[in-house]
Amino acid sequence: MAIVATGQMTIVDLNDSKSLALYIGSSQPKNVVFNPNNNVYVPNYSSTSQVLTPQLFIAGSSSDVSVDAKSTRWYYQTNSSGALTEITANGGGYTLASSGVKTLTISSNVLSSNSSMTYICEMIYTDEDTGFDITTKAEIELVKLTNGSNGSDGSNGANAIMAVLSNDAQVIPTDSSGNNGNFTGAETTISVFVGASDNTSSWSASATPSSGVTGTLSGKTYTVTNMTVDTGYVDITVSRSGYASITKRFALSKSKQGTSGSNGSSPTTYWLIASVPAIGKDKSGNYVPSNIVISSKSQTGTSSPVSYSGRFKIEETTDNSNYTTKYTSSANQSSYTHTPSANIKALRISLYLANGTTNLLDQQIIPIVSDGTDGSNGTNGSDGQDAVLATVWTPDGNTLKNGSGTLSATCEVFKGATNVSASSYKWYIQDPTATTASGGDSDGGNGWRKLTSTYNAGVTGYTSSTITIPASAIASVESFKCVATYSGNKFQDICTVIDVTDPILVTIVGLSTFKNGQGSSDFTAKLYQNGSEVDSTGSGYTYSWSIYKSNGTLDSTFSKTGKTISVNASDISGRGNLICEVSK
Repeated sequence: MAIVATGQMTIVDLNDSKSLALYIGSSQPKNVVFNPNNNVYVPNYSSTSQVLTPQLFIAGSSSDVSVDAKSTRWYYQTNSSGALTEITANGGGYTLASSGVKTLTISSNVLSSNSSMTYICEMIYTDEDTGFDITTKAEIELVKLTNGSNGSDGSNGANAIMAVLSNDAQVIPTDSSGNNGNFTGAETTISVFVGASDNTSSWSASATPSSGVTGTLSGKTYTVTNMTVDTGYVDITVSRSGYASITKRFALSKSKQGTSGSNGSSPTTYWLIASVPAIGKDKSGNYVPSNIVISSKSQTGTSSPVSYSGRFKIEETTDNSNYTTKYTSSANQSSYTHTPSANIKALRISLYLANGTTNLLDQQIIPIVSDGTDGSNGTNGSDGQDAVLATVWTPDGNTLKNGSGTLSATCEVFKGATNVSASSYKWYIQDPTATTASGGDSDGGNGWRKLTSTYNAGVTGYTSSTITIPASAIASVESFKCVATYSGNKFQDICTVIDVTDPILVTIVGLSTFKNGQGSSDFTAKLYQNGSEVDSTGSGYTYSWSIYKSNGTLDSTFSKTGKTISVNASDISGRGNLICEVSK
């Protein structure tokens, strides 16, 4: 049977238990500097481990309750594959704490084959008042900065390129129902540094908010104006002709005001503000700017942010490993100006609760980014180690009209800013019925059917970098994935194409939210053709339903058929995408 139309709906499981905030602290800087000339990492995790420590707070409380978590799970995600992998046992450079706070110790140079790695901590905490289990997540990104390799004549390499957000995460205070949010300060600006030079003006920026998040992008600054979900994000991408694009994520979450009653209280959030996200160092060793101004803010409930007088601690490092304290507040203060010492690698700035340096509220690492120094003969050497990235795009646009014509999709692989050729290309079409054992393979994963001579939906070129997609392969909306192999490693990306004039449109009717993981809801697929409903009895077409999880993978345990189905709250883990494919 041929698929004639596809519909989808996002389902969210809301929770009115306590509002939690999860943070991940690191014992070492989040940036690792790699020198390819002597293969030295600073800091070197093999000799000085990176310890990631989760910290869990209940809104309105400054007490860390992570030790009381019901369970703690750790995952990592590499920049090359994008796959999420759980760390379940000790070994391979990882050690999981067996008691107390479940820390993750990294004792090997995990960034040797990746330019960045994201570590995710998932905690389940049982609300003593409601008895509900609350799941919350936080992530931390470790980034490798690579010095340029020396040329054969000893000359220097190219400057490193990095992007920095002025604000990585923001908590939105709301009323007890999650409404009337105060979005003051819910904005971030992306900056691009080439060596120590601010090169932002040469790059263009685009923003992709997650479902339920709205805002505006002005230049390089994204301002959040509304948020209808408890957690969300905005991916901000900077691009420039001849260079690989860079994407940074602005994380968002709500902090709900306490309800009335003896235990009700309004949450207070605290945060640091630095005058610059990074300090440049020119070839002469001068800092730009020469000093940094730090300040602190607080916000209670939905009131406006105010200056907060707490205690600051400023530390400096010359090796990105060991820190020396340079300043500690002797009294409560809301701002301080610091002049960095010469020849340092980074600053670590900490904000503590007023009247002491025991309760840590916020912490930021301010890197020193340096221009590459000239070689002995003043010439540039060869490039340093570059990140590899695959991107799939549609040169002729992603939309067909009137159900006719073709579109092309191209996979390009970049090593740094250079477009390179992969040794092989494999293409897949999204299909909830496909598994790695039937119709797909381990590279595509469940939910992706490999295009072959046996099955190709009319698509041609599926072993090359470019495929041609006929209108007959597009049922309203279709997604295609390419897995490219370069230097023995696999890289992937996805594109989506649309036929805007398919005669049959699918609308899914049903409640899109659950609460506290309870209850069930019925969903009905309604078909419309030329403005009128068709197949109201459900006897003329076959309806196949599936769910894709929030990370984009197919839920292999869910599969139903029929015009109307029932979905239980237990089928949805926080958020899911319900898809109905209609065939005849």
